[in-house]
Amino acid sequence: MRSKRALIIIPLSILLLILMVITAFVTPKKEIIGAWVSQENPAEKLEFLQNGIGKSYSENTEAKPYHYTVSTKCDEHNAYQSLFVKIIDDKENFSKCYELKDVYNQNDDVLLLVDMDNNEEHLYTKVY
Repeated sequence: MRSKRALIIIPLSILLLILMVITAFVTPKKEIIGAWVSQENPAEKLEFLQNGIGKSYSENTEAKPYHYTVSTKCDEHNAYQSLFVKIIDDKENFSKCYELKDVYNQNDDVLLLVDMDNNEEHLYTKVY
């Protein structure tokens, strides 16, 4: 009877561990959903929607929408404990990678994106 119990407990433990890892990487996408105002230039705003569509605004004028993804890899960039936001403009055949920093920080109202091309930091405050 003990061997049958181990045969049940071990797979269930592995499944639980896999679900915990998946949840850890799905949650940050939910954390960036919403509108963000640049701390460097308050006239610039980003908006991330739940359906993977993003919008950028400058001087309250909306630019064309783009797609975005959140994952552990972005083009040639990857890291063990980092997440990346990939901005994809299908019409222009263009994509750009940003490292998502401080996503697990206690302050949910701050978003720090690091441009992977020039290592420039962009700090945003959540507006809703």
